[in-house]
Amino acid sequence: MSKIIVLIFLFVAFAQGAQWSYTKDFSLSKDEVQTILIKEEQILRVLRFRWTLFAGDGLVVHLNYNGDASQFILYKHYKKDAYRVRLLPKKSAYKRVPYLYLIFTKYDYKTSKAHFDILIDDPEKRALIEVKPLQRVDNN
Repeated sequence: MSKIIVLIFLFVAFAQGAQWSYTKDFSLSKDEVQTILIKEEQILRVLRFRWTLFAGDGLVVHLNYNGDASQFILYKHYKKDAYRVRLLPKKSAYKRVPYLYLIFTKYDYKTSKAHFDILIDDPEKRALIEVKPLQRVDNN
């Protein structure tokens, strides 16, 4: 009987820990830009990302957050499928910093689209998040 109580306790603890402030799943074609606006008080921050190459099960992603550019490769394997971005600076009054997790879930070979999940962990509710419509980048 005590094993059942422990299992129930662990399940409830896990379910409470898996709450996200914001979640969204979507797909992007090559060079489509996803823009996310993050607003805290009067400060507006812009996060943009796109992918440019899918080869060898790796997806090359370009991300720009508030003027800081980065490039990385995401794979469909556990611990290699996600990229974490700190959204707001740490303040002494807040216990936790809000993060955005960009997770590569799959690549559709028929449509040549990459599928992503965005998960935002903001327990203090510091940020107002807005996901903008997709844009296409022309490299001509």
